[in-house]
Amino acid sequence: MANDDIPIRLIGSEWVAQKTLAASFELSDPRYTFEPGQAAVLSLSEKGKPGESRTLSLSSAPFEVPSVTFATRTASGSSFKEALAKARPGDEFFLSLPFGEFLLPRGEEAGYPVVCLAGGIGVTPFRSMIRERLQKKTAGEITPPLTLVTINRSPEETPFYEECRSWNGVGGVGWIPVETRSPKAGGASREDLVRRAMEEVFRTRGREVRIYLAGPPAMVDSLSETLTAAFGFPRERLIVDLFFGYV
Repeated sequence: MANDDIPIRLIGSEWVAQKTLAASFELSDPRYTFEPGQAAVLSLSEKGKPGESRTLSLSSAPFEVPSVTFATRTASGSSFKEALAKARPGDEFFLSLPFGEFLLPRGEEAGYPVVCLAGGIGVTPFRSMIRERLQKKTAGEITPPLTLVTINRSPEETPFYEECRSWNGVGGVGWIPVETRSPKAGGASREDLVRRAMEEVFRTRGREVRIYLAGPPAMVDSLSETLTAAFGFPRERLIVDLFFGYV
């Protein structure tokens, strides 16, 4: 067994968008802790030991432990994802300790509004952040506004679409869906649609926001360029998480 890997069992899975599967697991160790935005290595079980694996962002919130959820696109032809899609409740997997610094602001930075810009499956760490944030809000904790901007071709290809819609206007969370192939797009380019969305964000949240970007590397690079070139947004206030292996 890999160092510190723990056995987990599949609770169930569901399709949360076209070709996007969310799988939930029960942890064998309820003391497992992580922070919203972190990732972990999920491994198939091969003869009771960790086998083929993938690094995935945790899309559930820390308060949901001892269950954890991961979501992934399944169109890449990977044998790991095929096995995950075919798995049944009770099947064993292994999970590493969490890692990563894609975390919400702390200290003096924590008081600034946050903008989460998600390309496709890049919404997964933001789901963890928002679910945890809303739980704390329910408990009476004061948190600054957070705006989620999702970028996909259509609602059908937007992971957790209905959940995103349910967050809009709740607990200081706002949601702006950018749908590049929607009739409302009017043939505008992705860059133009993102620019319009960010104009709305800056108008409502101000220019002192902290922006988090998550998605395929090419998309994140393009979005970073749009923000810095079109708006003069300082790169030191951009925090990025790259999802390799997606187009």
